[in-house]
Amino acid sequence: MSKLPRWVVDNRTAVAREAEAFRGLTPEEHARATAAACRAAARQLAQRADRERLLAYRDPLPAGSVAVLGRLRAAARRRA
Repeated sequence: MSKLPRWVVDNRTAVAREAEAFRGLTPEEHARATAAACRAAARQLAQRADRERLLAYRDPLPAGSVAVLGRLRAAARRRA
């Protein structure tokens, strides 16, 4: 394919289009939209056989964060 379809856009444009419906909402409207998304996610999760494994997963910390945390802990031990 030498040319992409017209509907293909860059990531910035795609995100802006998706977010457009939420611009200008009141805090209450944002809260309702968030609650609806959470309910939808809970319904999908309830249908999964691996629900507990998914709920138990935690993203690992980036190496840089682990290093900073180690330095902070060491500094705290020196002060104690």
